Amino acid sequence: MSKSLPEMRMQKDAQGVWTAAYGEFVLGTAFQPIFRFENGRLTPVACEALLRVSRNGNPVLTDAFFSVLDKQAFTALEPELRRLHIRNAAHVPSPERRLFLNFDPRVPEHPVRFERALRDLGDELRSAGISPADIVCEITEAETQNKAALTHFAYELRARGYMIAIDDFGAHASRPDRVAAIAPDIVKFDGKLVKRMLQTPSGIATLRLMVQQFDREGINSVLEGLEALWELSPAESTGAALVQGYMLAAPRLAGPQFGAWLAQYRPQPQTPATTLVKTFR
Repeated sequence: MSKSLPEMRMQKDAQGVWTAAYGEFVLGTAFQPIFRFENGRLTPVACEALLRVSRNGNPVLTDAFFSVLDKQAFTALEPELRRLHIRNAAHVPSPERRLFLNFDPRVPEHPVRFERALRDLGDELRSAGISPADIVCEITEAETQNKAALTHFAYELRARGYMIAIDDFGAHASRPDRVAAIAPDIVKFDGKLVKRMLQTPSGIATLRLMVQQFDREGINSVLEGLEALWELSPAESTGAALVQGYMLAAPRLAGPQFGAWLAQYRPQPQTPATTLVKTFR
């Protein structure tokens, strides 16, 4: 199916929102805030860019969309999605305009592909007036990957001024020593792992030890997938600097109202983190 699809065609509407036509699909950008614990409060400090897909006005699951693409089509589309997200970053207020952008795990194993991807990314950022220092490149780490290629890819990202995040830590055969070899700025713990470990004192203690180990190496931790209010207190007790999840804020489509929506999540003086969540959910 994917070979018969036309190239992705981006267009901007009257409100400054970029979308892309891809055959019968319409592709758009949603941003999900990432929060930092600060003196018992939660402050949005960044946003992860996420793909949203529709067909004939109806939403389509992202995984279902990707499943209809063959390898060649996905390889061609993947860097174009980052361009789409960067263009829509104009709707993210400057205090939170640190963007987490995802990379296909296979990119590091193909030097020609990743050189092109980084060149195109740099060109798009310059056009948008966004510094590489405000971009966090999310890559995954697993035993099945070529460690040397992944380490080299991380080196090239850092040389260009980007921050690096290891995504979905714990979802695969991840190991702290392999992560440390890549020397990322951030590790994002897989949401399923986080949910399971926050349910027991021993799990919380283990999670705290991993967070502390990364802290000693100068690596910040993000706990992903928080979906219930009860998870917030044990998550904070692990010492993780950052959290993300639907309980805190669901992804929202890019648009002119995004800034006002995000502003409601900024804490007022003396607002505890738990109160913040209850107030704005």
